[in-house]
Amino acid sequence: MNNMKNFTQTVATGIIVLGSMTISNAQTQGPVLAEKLEMPEKLVKQTLQKRSLTWIDGQWKVEDNKYVWVSGHWATKRIGYVFIDGKWKKTSKGWIWTDGYWKKIDLNKWMTLFA
Repeated sequence: MNNMKNFTQTVATGIIVLGSMTISNAQTQGPVLAEKLEMPEKLVKQTLQKRSLTWIDGQWKVEDNKYVWVSGHWATKRIGYVFIDGKWKKTSKGWIWTDGYWKKIDLNKWMTLFA
């Protein structure tokens, strides 16, 4: 019974937190480059498990139509969402980076992955 109460409080808190955040599936694409940019630092996968956090690998981000490197970091888990890493895509004109984003998934699947 106590576990159910804690779970309900956690879900309610998550809903309140999510309501105050902007979560978007809109993916930002950067300018076309002849060659994709290399990572300025080696990716180090973090294994320390914190129930409320998820590790996001270092990756490029598009800001003002320029590429900016964002180092790997811990981010607060978002109930019902998983982070999808950004990626390079080869086009006929060159390479384009698409930013990472938070993707909504089925809550039952999320619970299986993270609860």
